Amino acid sequence: MNNSDTFTIMKDMFGKQGSEEQVEGLTLIIDGKLKDVFDTIIAKSDDYKNYTDVLSSVIVHGVSGIIEKLK
Repeated sequence: MNNSDTFTIMKDMFGKQGSEEQVEGLTLIIDGKLKDVFDTIIAKSDDYKNYTDVLSSVIVHGVSGIIEKLK
């Protein structure tokens, strides 16, 4: 795997408003092949206007798939 085949996820901790609880925040760097795939999805579908739309759908469908496998 070369650098263009990877993506980067950065993690940070944030204070939850109104609470002392810490929550994990993630930043995804969309680059390389992942960017190419996201760009293709946006170009070929009226359902997705930007990377946020695509990533939201990927997360929802991915979590649903994992839950189905665990049943």
